Amino acid sequence: MKRLIISLCCSLALVMSCFAQDGELELKNIPDTMLSPTRVLEVPDPFDGIKTLQKLFPGKYYDLKHSSTYRDQLINWECKSCKPKGYNDTNEDEPYNFPYEAGTATRLLNVISYKDSAGTQYKMLTFNHSEYDADGAQTVRFRGGTLGIAKFSLSGKVWSLKFFQPAVGAYGAFSQCPKPAPVLIGHDQYAFMLQSQNGPGGGPFRTTLFLIAGTGGTYKQVLAVYGAESTEGGDDEELSSWTCTYNAPESDKRFFRDIIVTMKGTYVAGDIESLPEEVQPYAKTRKKGTFTLVRRYVFKWGKGYVSQGPAGVTVD
Repeated sequence: MKRLIISLCCSLALVMSCFAQDGELELKNIPDTMLSPTRVLEVPDPFDGIKTLQKLFPGKYYDLKHSSTYRDQLINWECKSCKPKGYNDTNEDEPYNFPYEAGTATRLLNVISYKDSAGTQYKMLTFNHSEYDADGAQTVRFRGGTLGIAKFSLSGKVWSLKFFQPAVGAYGAFSQCPKPAPVLIGHDQYAFMLQSQNGPGGGPFRTTLFLIAGTGGTYKQVLAVYGAESTEGGDDEELSSWTCTYNAPESDKRFFRDIIVTMKGTYVAGDIESLPEEVQPYAKTRKKGTFTLVRRYVFKWGKGYVSQGPAGVTVD
């Protein structure tokens, strides 16, 4: 628990350190064609994530080196001719508009490499948008970072843009989307899991799983597992806590295989309400113990993944 708090404090210190720059960071206007999902872009092999991101969003690039171990690379841009669209932030009840009216700061999240069954190589470039700040800061705790994706395939020595979605929605905290992790959910079908953690100062911190997958010609959220993990509280309180794993086991389903989420942890009688509902009846009869909870999620067209019960519960 202490390591987690220290880690979160360090993360906040890093984003706050952006205030120490000499002069304000500038914006550069880009045309609305840069955000077109049908735009054409080719980049040479070997694939360079930062250089490719600069071609996708040709704004004002900054490489802010705060120490020998930390640097903050971002692209500041605005699009005066763009028509903003509404997107959902998992921290908010109302949609927000993107591109941001005040301008946008775009940062690389990660580059995911994979091959299909035919041997074709792909690079999935994922990136984070936050609202422009003259000091480069990302400090709003209960605001997510807007996730965007760009998919490239390799032909010869050239990577060609095959799919481009500048914005999916906002996830995470401090305007920072978690780094997506690839999940094979079908034949040559990859989805991307986000593990979003947030909570009050000092904890406990809760994790939600969000699965992003391509369906209907766009990438969208198809699964949300709230309370998938929970950390311990402070040193002066005893709370239930658990972690989770997930997978999409092979089956006869060609696409959208079932998702299995397994939660393991400890429960205490004084902290029943925070537990997954399937575990709560057991905690009412015992003071303390361990549990394993297994949930299966099945894909339903038009609805995404839904829980298919009953869940499996084991307690000790």
